[in-house]
Amino acid sequence: MTEDMGLFEAMYTQRAVRRFKPDPVPDDLVEKLIEAATKAPSGSNKQPWVFIVVREPETKRQIGEFYKAAWNASFAPGSSGIQALTPRIRTSAQYLGDHMSNAPVLVLACISGTPSVTSGSSIYPAVQNLLLAARGMGIGSVLTTLHKRHDAEIKALLGIPENIETAALLPLGYPAEGDGYGPTRRRPVEEVTYWERWGSSR
Repeated sequence: MTEDMGLFEAMYTQRAVRRFKPDPVPDDLVEKLIEAATKAPSGSNKQPWVFIVVREPETKRQIGEFYKAAWNASFAPGSSGIQALTPRIRTSAQYLGDHMSNAPVLVLACISGTPSVTSGSSIYPAVQNLLLAARGMGIGSVLTTLHKRHDAEIKALLGIPENIETAALLPLGYPAEGDGYGPTRRRPVEEVTYWERWGSSR
């Protein structure tokens, strides 16, 4: 992170960034982000993660096509999925659906082992570390999983073994003008916290 940004500032201003400048993200910064990811905890400290960095335009184009198809299938006009999104998020997410391949870098976070609800505990903390480190360095990103609709095709494209689970697709780039980080709107703590037992307030 930048020297003048504390952990809580990074957490309180982190938000999904889906529009990027075409400026390249240097390899050393990408490596720093992945290093931050590897500092996360994992079950039994097995560190079962692998991160695939994709820069090659044709490979990004193909991943982008799979992602766009997944977006269109999940959020077709009139579908319950599209209706659940606010207009602002819908516009931003649609843009990413149409322009995933324009991100300077795509990172696929992968995990070995049998996929389960609990296996996410050994990869998503690493993903969040990467996102927070990106925030600290002024790099935009967002956690996406729509690629899973075309998981087999993406695994074949990137040579990913069958026993490896693709957990998240992370586009990386410097935020486009008018898009970026800032204060987030979240439900108040008292609305999401029970004390001692379900439904009990303090």
